[in-house]
Amino acid sequence: MNGENQSSGKGYSGIITNASLHDMIQLICIGRNTCRMQVTSGTRMGTIFFKEGEIVNAEERNIKGDQAFFNILSWKVGTFECDETRSREETIQESWDFLLMESVRRMDALRGE
Repeated sequence: MNGENQSSGKGYSGIITNASLHDMIQLICIGRNTCRMQVTSGTRMGTIFFKEGEIVNAEERNIKGDQAFFNILSWKVGTFECDETRSREETIQESWDFLLMESVRRMDALRGE
C-alpha cells in the first residue's frame, strides 16, 4: 500500500490483465464489501462504487450508471485502487452477478462471437 490512500491507510491496489477486473469485482461482491474502486487504463479513468456487496454506482467521464460500468469493464488492461469512500448516489439497480454476466455478453458481441 502507498500513503496516498484515505487517512485511515486502508485499501488495496492492483493491475488488471484479462479477466482479473471481473474477478476482483466478484470478490468484493461476495465479501459484501463497501468501497470505491478507481480504475485507470491509459488515459481513461472510471470509478465503481460498492455497498454491502452490491454495485450501486459507476462513473466514467460524463457517464454514470450501467453504461459507465460496462465501459469500464471493456478495458483490457489497467490498474485499480480501492478505498473506503462511499458513493453519494445510487445509479445502478441491477444485481452484481447480472452486471458481470451482461458485461461478458457485450464483450463477446463486440468480438463477433
